[in-house]
Amino acid sequence: MKRILLNNLHVINPCSDPALIENAFITISGDTIESVGSKKPSGEFDDIYDLQGKIALPGMINAHHHLYSALAVGMPLPKNNPTNFTEILQEVWWKMDLALDRDSTQACFEAGLLDSLKAGTTTIIDHHCSPSFIKGSLSLLAETGEKLGLNTSVAFEISDRNGEEKFEASLQENLDTVRKFSGTPHVHPMLGLHASFTLTDASLKKIREAAGGLDSWGIHAHVSEDIADEADAAQKGYGSVLERLEKFDLINENGLVIHGLHIKKSDAELIQKHNAQLVHNPSSNANNRVGMASNYNLKKLKSGLGTDGMQGNMLREGKEGMLIRSSHLSGGKDSVDYMQFLFENNVSIASKLFGRKIGRILPNYQADLAIFDYYPRTPITESTIFGHVFFGLNDSPSDVITRGEFRVRDRLLLNLSEEEIKANAASQAKRLWSHFA
Repeated sequence: MKRILLNNLHVINPCSDPALIENAFITISGDTIESVGSKKPSGEFDDIYDLQGKIALPGMINAHHHLYSALAVGMPLPKNNPTNFTEILQEVWWKMDLALDRDSTQACFEAGLLDSLKAGTTTIIDHHCSPSFIKGSLSLLAETGEKLGLNTSVAFEISDRNGEEKFEASLQENLDTVRKFSGTPHVHPMLGLHASFTLTDASLKKIREAAGGLDSWGIHAHVSEDIADEADAAQKGYGSVLERLEKFDLINENGLVIHGLHIKKSDAELIQKHNAQLVHNPSSNANNRVGMASNYNLKKLKSGLGTDGMQGNMLREGKEGMLIRSSHLSGGKDSVDYMQFLFENNVSIASKLFGRKIGRILPNYQADLAIFDYYPRTPITESTIFGHVFFGLNDSPSDVITRGEFRVRDRLLLNLSEEEIKANAASQAKRLWSHFA
């Protein structure tokens, strides 16, 4: 097994003990961190790298992404100006995802994962939708993640909005993928559900019955992102969206509840009761003007942090989330801890889902690191880490290691051509946009 040594770097391990190791050494055996410390290790190494005083953070985790939106940057504005969340879905996202075919979907995966990798995000929990390219889409995502050396959780959004045939195909794609990838170390399959308001009771029943044939499963579902979702559940005779999902026995310890902006206290208790995980997506919520998750629920449920397809950069998401929330608080009023969301809660979520230790620079954790060429103008101590992580570090690391291998070195992508990936993405974006311009 290959053994490498990283020396002459400073390790920042937020929400860990110790949180800071200066003048550190890291030894890696295969894809796993072997040791971390300030005392030079002994023994033979296949490769030794001098990091010249750079700063190492753990490779970061995006607890909810939509890679299929990677080609949305700069796309044409909708002909009809959306005035609420449902209209945004109808006029923008549902038109775009329906236009995706295999080639444009592949370009989304390649460009979106590259964007994440170069931002130091090494684990992506994705929620995919391409109704015109369903069969094989999740395998394509898993294979693309493997080429870039990333951990990927994959799920296809099941919805009734495109008719029964596509509902059945989406459900089958999830089931096939769970069976294919269960037990695979770097791919975690889940059952993807779109928001409750796009699924009938009959469809929820069918999903649960199908899940019963799997050895292990968990849903990855949008819940209460907009008040319209709760209004629909009430109209169907349920106390809330989560009460509806519980009625069909779809909430368990392997599930992810995404957004949860309008959930009640009793809903939070349901999530806790079933040991499911809430994931907060602040920049997307602000962009869609759907409201703000409560401090109480985010703290009580130890929420994870995702981007909902807005970006691949988790440091930026944490900073933006903090500033968005602060802009709505009066002076002295309590906020929430975005450092904890990103470097503790996301670590727990990913380690649980993938069944291995992910997200810390500590022995026995997967060797995923984001290394920054950062020379601070103020002292870094354990008490100042927060400020340096969110307000000091550059947006993108100079080097990224996953599974013990450099994937980005001195800001250059190794083994794959970034130029070719981006050129293809630009070409596919132009073709995609022509379908709904």
